[in-house]
Amino acid sequence: MNLRLLFGLGLAIAVVTRSLAAGPLRVITPHPEEVRIEFEEGFSRWHQQRFGEPVQIDWRDPGGSGEAQRFVENEFKAHPEGIGVDLFFGGGPEPFLAFSSRRWLDGSGIPLQSTDGIPQRMAGADLYDPERAWFGACLATFGILQNRRVEAMAHLPRVDRWEDLARPELQGWVGAGDPRYSGTMNNMYEAVLQAYGWERGWRMLTAIAGNTRQFNRTSSQTAKDCALGQVAYAFCIDYYGFIQRDAAGSDGLEFVLPSDFTALSADGIAVLKGAPHRELASRFVTYVLSPEGQALWYLPAGSDGGPKHHAIERLPVRPEVYDRYQGRSRIQVNPFKLNPSFRYDAKLARNRRDAVRTLFGSLLVDLHPELRSSWKAILARGARPEELAEFGSVPLRESEALEFAKKTGADPRARQRMKMDWQEWARTKYRRLAAVPATAVPTSPSIPTP
Repeated sequence: MNLRLLFGLGLAIAVVTRSLAAGPLRVITPHPEEVRIEFEEGFSRWHQQRFGEPVQIDWRDPGGSGEAQRFVENEFKAHPEGIGVDLFFGGGPEPFLAFSSRRWLDGSGIPLQSTDGIPQRMAGADLYDPERAWFGACLATFGILQNRRVEAMAHLPRVDRWEDLARPELQGWVGAGDPRYSGTMNNMYEAVLQAYGWERGWRMLTAIAGNTRQFNRTSSQTAKDCALGQVAYAFCIDYYGFIQRDAAGSDGLEFVLPSDFTALSADGIAVLKGAPHRELASRFVTYVLSPEGQALWYLPAGSDGGPKHHAIERLPVRPEVYDRYQGRSRIQVNPFKLNPSFRYDAKLARNRRDAVRTLFGSLLVDLHPELRSSWKAILARGARPEELAEFGSVPLRESEALEFAKKTGADPRARQRMKMDWQEWARTKYRRLAAVPATAVPTSPSIPTP
């Protein structure tokens, strides 16, 4: 082989290497800035050590997990061979189930050994796809963030169960989000429906909506509202709860896992079909699943092997991390040693997602002023069981929810017509309940279990 040919081959290899690392890697994510900073810097160091070059990441956040999922869905409908984005990172299990069912994910370049030591399933939930289309980057659970100082000043009770958020004395003190924009909030409401059943679950969610101050578009804002004292209680994913608690101090904020049920699910990562930098994207997934990447979720900021600037505090999917760094993390729970009685069905949630979020948004969010007026009137009359049942009823049976999602999934106009019909049905209900005269006003209203 002559020198000219050798030089040409060397130049070609150098160009390929530079283009691989130059990227920049394009990642769509609802993860907050702290996660992005730590994983970009951590991956760049890891890549430099193994492949000789650093990496930059072009982060794209359409605004919340629900919006991120819709962005990807709309883009793939317009560009079925690829949307110019390499990875989807975060957002709970449902986006990944939806994308994999449409063949929009490509895990073929991720080494088999990357999941060595990670169980494929835990507590009934997949930690990565059996066909390896997507992978759990960390575990997610959610609970109630509580502002202790506000509770003391307003003489509010401590809550221990999800149903406690429906107590009459909590009116205006509960923070929640709109599931049409926040996939995290949708997951929380869906878990209530699964744990309590369709009818009882909706009665409970409707009563809690009566106590809700407002519905935010992002779950992070709901946690911030609680930290600022605008609400005393907030639906909250573990990560946002830990972040706000650490900022305010444990004597000010407490993140509580409710005693009635706790749900665990995988918060995923996946290479998208047609990724412009497919090999680099596969390396990023490998890093996130590695012991080095998993340690970023778990260790305090500034610690050896941990994040450099920001504590992330999420639950790793790699069991060895909990044992290796025992006593070095502020996370006290090891999910692999729990035995949760409730198992969240992510596939059921995905299949009826459109029905649940459209019902919730139409009945509870869009008509929130009418709902709250009706709630106050019901409590003033003594919270009669028959009125509570009517107040929390929905115009769709559980058996019809999946059918609604199938029929309206490809027909936005049909969904809009149904939404308007539901709103008129609910508006009539709320106004009727608000107008009923109060025959007896109890001095200390109480509400039976929804």
